[in-house]
Order: sequence, then structure tokens, then C-alpha cells
Amino acid sequence: MRPPAAAPVDAYRNLSRGCFSVRCAGRVVGHVETLALADAVFRVSAAGVRRVQARKAREVVAFVQGVPIESGPLPREAVRVRFCPYRGPDFTLEDGTPVSAAALVYLMADGSCWAVGPT
Repeated sequence: MRPPAAAPVDAYRNLSRGCFSVRCAGRVVGHVETLALADAVFRVSAAGVRRVQARKAREVVAFVQGVPIESGPLPREAVRVRFCPYRGPDFTLEDGTPVSAAALVYLMADGSCWAVGPT
């Protein structure tokens, strides 16, 4: 089952399966190795981050939301975006700058996340 073409989806790294889980309307609709999203917004549950830090247990507390698009090669201007609940409650660039959105996001098979036009 795939979401409608223009429907926004949530995507997060599934550490157990080694891929990205894709949710539409709160329901997991698939697992993919790679995914490209347009008009992406990075979402983090602050309460979830506090639980993870306190319990040291894995839980989905962060995801990227956007509209799936056909992906091509990774653009040269793409910058790496990271999230670690033990480092803080934000998605960040390599230099630690918080990121909340991006024009395009590429989720890669190696688990990395790359953004074009992050804000």
C-alpha cells in the first residue's frame, strides 16, 4: 500500500530493520532503503527525547515529514543533517546549527540524511 502521490508522509530510521519506515496518516505503509521528500519539516517530540535520555531505551521521537518525490543523484549543495536524542532535541547540521525545515531531503541507504536549502 502506497500513500497518494501528493500526500505528505513521515519517515524515520528504523534501527531494527536497517531501513526507513514510512507513515501516512499515522500508519506505517512501507519500508524503504532510500527516499526523497520535498517541502520537508523536521519534527521532534521533546517529551520523547526526555524519555529516551532517562530510560536509555529506543523509541521513535523524531522524523522528517514531506511529500515523496522521484529521487535522482544527491545534489552537490546538499548538507548532512543529523539527529541524536542524547545530544539534544533538534535535528542539526554538522556544525551543530539546528534545522527545522528544508526544500528537499534525501534519506540514503546508509542511514544518512541530506538536505537542500535547510532553514
